[in-house]
Amino acid sequence: MDINPLELAATLVTLVCVILGVKRSLWQFPVGIAGTAIFFVVVWQAGIWANAVLQVFFVFVQVYGWWYWLRGDHGGRPRIRMANRVHVAASVGVALLAAWAGSWALTEFTDFDLALTDAATLSVSVVAQYLLDRKYLETWPVWLIVNVASIWLYGNAHMWLFTGLYVFFFFNAFWGWWEWRKAMRAEAVESLGAEGVA
Repeated sequence: MDINPLELAATLVTLVCVILGVKRSLWQFPVGIAGTAIFFVVVWQAGIWANAVLQVFFVFVQVYGWWYWLRGDHGGRPRIRMANRVHVAASVGVALLAAWAGSWALTEFTDFDLALTDAATLSVSVVAQYLLDRKYLETWPVWLIVNVASIWLYGNAHMWLFTGLYVFFFFNAFWGWWEWRKAMRAEAVESLGAEGVA
């Protein structure tokens, strides 16, 4: 099997970014921007059009996430919190409807036969990344949906490094949920302790 050096680089850099995200490190953002740039070139060359657009989107939202994690919550670093789950489910539903509409355009104007899966990874990733940037715990189950779609997409495109990466990300989402939930509880205890001292 020939290994595309750019695909290998994108895989390794993106892997580091996601692990840093689980650990809530600010370094996830500059590392993620670098990985996203390489990822863009690889998926563009493969003709996976919606995923190419997604990488451009990821650059902007990672810059936003970097700013928000530094000072976006009224001048202080934001804490992990729970999102309104009805809103999250509705957002995923709307994203899937948008993917269905987008897949029609991809089918009409390109020869790509995985248009719905490609469009779904784009639209649901938007929701997942927004939740991550805002430090909502529910980012992790939404990433599970993205990961399943991405495994199917990259497997069918015979991009085996990316397929393996998203298999790892599937299991990583459970680790991310567990780590963030533990950190959220620790932050809540710390906050109660600070209130008691005050």
